[in-house]
Amino acid sequence: MDDENIMTLVDEETGTEIKLELVDSFEHNGKTYDVFLTIEEKEEDSELVFMEEVTQDDGEVIMMSLEDDEEDEVYNTYLDLIETSLDEQDDEE
Repeated sequence: MDDENIMTLVDEETGTEIKLELVDSFEHNGKTYDVFLTIEEKEEDSELVFMEEVTQDDGEVIMMSLEDDEEDEVYNTYLDLIETSLDEQDDEE
């Protein structure tokens, strides 16, 4: 686990800290999305989290959570990208 790819978010409703590890990023419809994996004591409890990179007027890049309908679309797009990548790896072998 590379510490520079780790960030901590605080749930606004509960105040609970959530540790995330950046595992991938991709572009879709002109937007950049980052893929994070929650860091849990039990690895099987980890979940994927998708966030959009948004560049503010001052050039600072922030992470924005997604609306439910956008999250579904981004998740399905990511699955398609992974499937395509795996298919290409199989073709190379």
